[in-house]
Amino acid sequence: MGKNIIIFSDGTGQSGGLFPDEARSNVYKLFRATRCGPESDIDPARQFAFYDPGLGSASDGGGYRFSWMRKIYNIMSGATGLGITRNIIDCYAAILRVWEPGDRIYLFGFSRGAYTARCVAGVLGLCGVPTRMKDESPLRRDPVTARAIAAEAVKSVYQHGSSIKDDPKKAERLAKAAAFRETYGSNEDDRSNAPPYFIGVWDTVATLGVGWIPLIVISLIAYFLSTAAVYMLSRLFASQLPNAIEKMSWWGSLLTVVAISGIAYLIMSFRYRQWMSLAKYRMAFYDTTLNPRVDYARHALAIDENRRDFQRVAWAEDGSADFFAGREGPERFKQIWFCGVHSDVGGSYIEPESRLSDISLKWMTDEAKELPCPIFVDERYLRTFPLPTGMQHDERQNTLAGWSRWFVWTLSLFLAPDRIGWPEGFRNIPHNAPLHPSVLERFQALGVISYGDFKPYRPPSLCEHQDVRQYYQA
Repeated sequence: MGKNIIIFSDGTGQSGGLFPDEARSNVYKLFRATRCGPESDIDPARQFAFYDPGLGSASDGGGYRFSWMRKIYNIMSGATGLGITRNIIDCYAAILRVWEPGDRIYLFGFSRGAYTARCVAGVLGLCGVPTRMKDESPLRRDPVTARAIAAEAVKSVYQHGSSIKDDPKKAERLAKAAAFRETYGSNEDDRSNAPPYFIGVWDTVATLGVGWIPLIVISLIAYFLSTAAVYMLSRLFASQLPNAIEKMSWWGSLLTVVAISGIAYLIMSFRYRQWMSLAKYRMAFYDTTLNPRVDYARHALAIDENRRDFQRVAWAEDGSADFFAGREGPERFKQIWFCGVHSDVGGSYIEPESRLSDISLKWMTDEAKELPCPIFVDERYLRTFPLPTGMQHDERQNTLAGWSRWFVWTLSLFLAPDRIGWPEGFRNIPHNAPLHPSVLERFQALGVISYGDFKPYRPPSLCEHQDVRQYYQA
């Protein structure tokens, strides 16, 4: 029969289990109810669950030993997407350590974690799961070996070239994938031996950065640290250094740092040209076609997300839709729109403010439980209270509210009001896109709490939608 292998990849800054009363994402909530343990009813012989914390989270830290190094790494991860490759490797390595023929792989993710989950699906589709070592000896499953093989699959195969349409390196990537499968015994009729059985993601976003302001802050920190280091070196080695360096000004230090950075970039560009051929594509997800060998996929999307940098990355079915058309049972692919902003759909607000995210959590859980081979859920650890009229958030306003007045005032001297904070950008939702039934219930309510206001629910993104356009004409 085989067991369930469930991989959970959380969103930016998200990690669960650190505090007894914390803001938890839907990813962590579902992980908590599906993992085995002494207090759980989940049979470890039938189901294995692995949780990968989000980029820039308190429990992430990039494996650095010192707390100050982890903090710097987490800030950089949240701002730039640093570490996304490591997250993909972590998830794939976890699969390598436990997979056996006949097992089923389920992938769940939110936000950048959804991006990660879909990347892991891509690795599985190309490379499968190894069953032996390069010398044809039995596969070693220790952490070091699993991670080394996973890194090879991700960096040398999956990230060779890019995932955009008509990529000139696509043929090379497919050849590398075939060679990897032949080497590690993961071939099955010249294809991957372990495509994902189910993918369930909440609001996949393309962005791997958080805007220009955090990057400016990080740059300033790097500048002052660098110039401070130059100054200290000039004091310590004044007798050995030229007088010009000893008297270097802060501006001189800045120019030196910029010059060194430029030289380092050029060296890296030439030395690792092949590795960096994917650099400009790593910051966005272009592969929007669902792998034809994935049995089932579910995607929950946020109607009200209004940050321009958080545009959704939808899925489109390819020719495989015809192949699955006559199959009985659940639909293969569902992509449904839900009320709320990004985290109103994927979770991560405090529990009293999580009624909207409970809607998509219950939907996703029910979908995964109704599969021909369902996941096992310990209901004691997953109690949802979905409410269509629940509180709705606004991260654009919330971000500004978290900044000090003097900082906002300083920015206003140089920027127009609409340029401060997250740039505004509503989502383009097709007029016939599938809406969850709770959306209609929210429209019918006299009013709902939307950040600080109580008003009827009329999102700009749905004004032309065929199911609700009549509400805008009243």
